[in-house]
Amino acid sequence: MKKIDVIKFILFIVILAAAVWAVHYFHVFHRLTKLHGWIHANGALGIVAFIAIFGVAFSFGVPAIALTVFAGAVFGTFAGLAASSAGATLGIIMTFYLTRFLARDMIKDILGKNATWIKIDALTEKYGWYMVAIIRFIPFIPAELANYGFGLTKIKSLPYIFWSWLCMLPWLFIYTAGTDAYLDFKADRTIPWSLLVPSVIMLTLLIFAGFRFMKLIEPELKNRIK
Repeated sequence: MKKIDVIKFILFIVILAAAVWAVHYFHVFHRLTKLHGWIHANGALGIVAFIAIFGVAFSFGVPAIALTVFAGAVFGTFAGLAASSAGATLGIIMTFYLTRFLARDMIKDILGKNATWIKIDALTEKYGWYMVAIIRFIPFIPAELANYGFGLTKIKSLPYIFWSWLCMLPWLFIYTAGTDAYLDFKADRTIPWSLLVPSVIMLTLLIFAGFRFMKLIEPELKNRIK
C-alpha cells in the first residue's frame, strides 16, 4: 500500500467529513429557502447562485429531491428543470472527481485482489453506462451514495457524466412540474392539467422503461460478470 494513497484517502475523509458537517451545521438547505425572494428577484445571478448551492449541497448530503422541489417552486417547471439539472450535474462532477483522485487508489489497494471487485471494476470500465442508466432511471440506490460509488470504479468520466445527466432528466421534470402544478392548484384551486398530465405520463413511461431496460440488459450483464 503506497503512502501517498493513504495520505490522499485521509484527505478525502477529512474533506468529506468537514463538508458534510458544514452543510448540515449551517443548515444550507434551510438558508437556501430563506433566499427564495433574492434568488427569484435576481434573474440570471439568482439562477447561478442556486446552481452553485445545489451542487455543493447535493454533493454533501442534501437530497436532490428537496433541492429540485425548491427549484420548481422558485423557477417553475422548465427553468427549474434547467437549474436543477445543472446543479445536480455539478454535484455529480464534484463527487466523482473527489472520489476518483483521492479515494480510488486506496480502495483499489485494499480490494485489488478480490474477485468480485475485479469483475465489477472491469464491467464499469467497459459497460458502465448500463449501470449508470439503471441506477439513475430506477434510483434503488440513493443518488448521493451512487455518486461516490461510481468514483471508486474504472468508469470513464465523460460517459458517466453524460448518462447521469440524461437519465436524471425525467425525474427532475416530474419533481419540478409536480411542484409547479401543486402551487398553481393551491393558488387558484384549478387543476393545472398542462403540467399534471405530462408528469403522470412521464412517470408511467419511466417506470415501464426502467423495467423493460433492466429486462433487456440482464443477459448482457450476466455474461459480462461471469
